[in-house]
Amino acid sequence: MADCPPCKKGAPAWLLTFGDLMSLLLTFFILLISMSTTDIVKFKDAAGSLKEAFGIQTIQQITPLPTGENFITTEFQQEVILVRLKEKLEVILENNTDAGEAELISLEEGFLMPLNHDFLFVPGTHTLTPEARPVLMQIATVIGGIPNLIRVEGHTSEETPPTPYASNWERSAAEAAAVVHFLATEGGVDPHRLQVRSMGEFLPRVASASPKGVRDNHRLEIMISRETWGGAPS
Repeated sequence: MADCPPCKKGAPAWLLTFGDLMSLLLTFFILLISMSTTDIVKFKDAAGSLKEAFGIQTIQQITPLPTGENFITTEFQQEVILVRLKEKLEVILENNTDAGEAELISLEEGFLMPLNHDFLFVPGTHTLTPEARPVLMQIATVIGGIPNLIRVEGHTSEETPPTPYASNWERSAAEAAAVVHFLATEGGVDPHRLQVRSMGEFLPRVASASPKGVRDNHRLEIMISRETWGGAPS
């Protein structure tokens, strides 16, 4: 009987390749697990269901911690809202902007719309003009569908206010309130999102008592804030 050929020392070549493949697969799955995120709320709900099935029941309020991903998503959504809002308002206020009756200004805290007093109100009153009402209605239609807070500020010039206003505080407050009332009652904007501010003559745009300076300073400003209203408190 012939002798068996001598066996080669060490592991066969195919086993080395197989070992490398297993190592790569293990590394791949470890990376998948490390990059995944666990939904804590769903995990707690599932755990609670199992406890109930075994006769153990607990009630616990779970508030997930804010994450960088959620924060970035919220900020990005606000930017998209403000950019789209500006594009729509540019179309609505095109004629008023050309006539010097309105402006559109982007600020860090939100979006500002200064509107000329003579365009908005009947002289000597806080009654809206027939020309202003359809424009405000279009503005209300645009801002009615967003969750952002809306601040309406009244500003006057240094001129003595007419009767029946005792001061420019009262006059600017009445003008801002008139616009807010229109947006809420006729424009359908949620009143929880509306705020009124009376600034009087103390935040002028220009330091001038000329007729143009009076027109520039006597204005109403609608601020669309980045801050949103989250609903009525429970």
